[in-house]
Amino acid sequence: MDRSKKEIKILVDKYLEGSISKTEFDQFLVGLDHKAISQVYSEVLKSNFEKSIADAYPEPASIHNPKADKSFVANYPKIAATVILLICIAVVAFNFLQNSSQQEVISYATPQGEQLNLALPDGSEVSLNVASKLEQLPFEDQVKREVRLEGEAYFQVAKDKVHPFEIQTQGINILVVGTAFNVNSYPQDNTIAIAVTEGIVKVSFLQAGKAIEEKLTQGQLLTVDKTSQSYSIKDSEDPVFWREKILYFNHTDFSQVINSLERWYDTDLEVTDPSLYEIKITGQFKNKRLEEVIQSIGYLTNRESEISESIKIQQSQ
Repeated sequence: MDRSKKEIKILVDKYLEGSISKTEFDQFLVGLDHKAISQVYSEVLKSNFEKSIADAYPEPASIHNPKADKSFVANYPKIAATVILLICIAVVAFNFLQNSSQQEVISYATPQGEQLNLALPDGSEVSLNVASKLEQLPFEDQVKREVRLEGEAYFQVAKDKVHPFEIQTQGINILVVGTAFNVNSYPQDNTIAIAVTEGIVKVSFLQAGKAIEEKLTQGQLLTVDKTSQSYSIKDSEDPVFWREKILYFNHTDFSQVINSLERWYDTDLEVTDPSLYEIKITGQFKNKRLEEVIQSIGYLTNRESEISESIKIQQSQ
């Protein structure tokens, strides 16, 4: 999960000031069970606590200062909220560790070059693309049917209005009741994409310290750019090409194309010409050898000799 210290501080400040929204509070809670994230929360809260104490007692405690007493009274709610939140973080982390030790996490994973179709216990169907991982705790022990995704997957979610289905991936929450959609969320890629093929999908995430909530309907595509910290929504009726064994690129960054080829063909590629990373690729390939795809990319970009000479296929050891 990606969550910067600045974003956490903004959420903590809003919580202590009582101005936090429901969406922001949900984002605030996400990650408390992650050691690295909870540690940053603790650091921010400790800093706030020390500042509140310093504001309340600006002079040594050995000298009685009526102003300090009044300052402490004025700061008491914030101090108390900080202490309570620190305790809550500790309790949440403890309970999560206890529950995790008692409940077995169910994991599904695909290596590079392989895909997998699977059925979840609730009747939902999931197709995992290459080099992807899906994790879940037993659904019967959850209010929401929560899963975590790393990579790409197509979901056909079984309807259950009492227990909504939630996907967590790279700080993004995707909430549905029963619908079909594709999530492309590889950590090494610059973008995250969510495409809805049926029903309604609710997406929430933090971006530049701001809580974002969007509702996507059939035929809509949401793309999050992790580099520029921006996102866009557009209409797209494109099918989920990878499920048909088709490599599909649409004005795709060259770096992301290289990542896709490495995952798809289970190999490592070396790019010796850095200028290639400035181009974007559009095209689709089915049942092509890697060498043929690289050659076609050269044709598509009018840089045949550069592409063929600058993309080296690393031999397996």
